[in-house]
Amino acid sequence: MNKNFNEMSFDELKCYRREVLWRSLGLLLVIILVITGMVFMDVNHVSPSNQNRFRGIGLTTVIALFGYLKPLMAANRVMRDHPDWVKKSGFGAKIPLPMAWHVKRLCVLGASLLVIGVGFVSSYKPQVPQTNLQDQVDIIQLDHDLEREQKFDQVLDTITPDDKKSK
Repeated sequence: MNKNFNEMSFDELKCYRREVLWRSLGLLLVIILVITGMVFMDVNHVSPSNQNRFRGIGLTTVIALFGYLKPLMAANRVMRDHPDWVKKSGFGAKIPLPMAWHVKRLCVLGASLLVIGVGFVSSYKPQVPQTNLQDQVDIIQLDHDLEREQKFDQVLDTITPDDKKSK
């Protein structure tokens, strides 16, 4: 199938059209996962820098997948230009998709999903808002106690220097 789309039979074009369908479904899956990841990050109060990092990863991956889809769109254009072929050949395809196409599609989709998954896991760090007032008071009190102990130790060190302690 190394021919120009205009030189192919309708059944060969149907193979490319089915490949476009499968690639489009894969692209749709990636887009849905990116949007879901963005919603999870927004709902769970992830920092804006991590949200923007994930958006950048998702947008770059989706644009790359559009580039992966574009070369096959010419097959659809040729099929639209020849509606009489549908009447002659029927709607169902008689040629199965080559196994190499399935493998290539799965590799590209798997790599895309891996990039999205790793990007989400590395960027998903929810900030836990401290709403409990008593916990905040306890933390402030603990900080004051530590500061008081440090000041007390400094005063003791100035009153009794180390060389006088050893004599």
